[in-house]
Amino acid sequence: MGRASSNKRIARAARAAGRDTEPKQARALAWPLAMVAVVGLGGVLIFFSVGERAEASAPLLGDHWHAAYGISVCGEFLPPLGDAQQDTSGIHTHSDGLVHIHPFSTRYTGDGATLGAFAGQVGLTLEDDRLDLPGSGEFANGGDCAGEPAEVQVKVWDGVADVEGRLLDADLAGYAPPDGSLVTIAFAPVGADLAKPPSAGTVPDDLPGAAPVGGSPAPGATTPSTAPAEGSTTNGPEGATPPEGSVGPDATTDPQAPATDSSVPEATSTSGAP
Repeated sequence: MGRASSNKRIARAARAAGRDTEPKQARALAWPLAMVAVVGLGGVLIFFSVGERAEASAPLLGDHWHAAYGISVCGEFLPPLGDAQQDTSGIHTHSDGLVHIHPFSTRYTGDGATLGAFAGQVGLTLEDDRLDLPGSGEFANGGDCAGEPAEVQVKVWDGVADVEGRLLDADLAGYAPPDGSLVTIAFAPVGADLAKPPSAGTVPDDLPGAAPVGGSPAPGATTPSTAPAEGSTTNGPEGATPPEGSVGPDATTDPQAPATDSSVPEATSTSGAP
């Protein structure tokens, strides 16, 4: 009987020892397994975040892009605009007919480097149906050029060699011009053949060794004149008239807007708002 009791006590002690060992072993394995899981998950997240950034972030912080632009009213290109305020976005101009794009923050990288951001910098209002030029007035769909119904349009080209170009369908201010592209913002008759901006082929003055924006124009090529058309008046480009129900020229301008060339005809306002 004594030997049987001893065997039972030994068996109970062995079972107890086994129960104490199992939790310790489980705890010892849990920590390295958790670390492996964390590292693996982190690697997956980094992989996808880098892929998304590379896919949607150009222009990046540190990039320095240029696009040539021009503003045309009834077939007449106006002189280039200047900055209307301190540049906080990195999207501005040097009054040279170029959009200078070197984003200061991620808000203006990638799809954030838009015509809308540029328009805000130069005091221009660009909407799908309205164009408000600083110091020159407002043009809206419903007006006309020399009796032809006119509307706000934006045409873009990949560069000087791009013969066709394309008209933007909508969200004009949301367009993000690529490096070296050309943009014409226009108020023109429906179906008008919009010309490339006069600044196409301009060499940027702030990037040593930069190539002409959009490529070099063909030898002998001419660009549209920015001088007022013969016979134009101080009420705007020749033939430009506002839609019915409009009021006279806007007498107020943004005090921060740049001074305009006095030789440029003042555009007739089309706004019916006070």
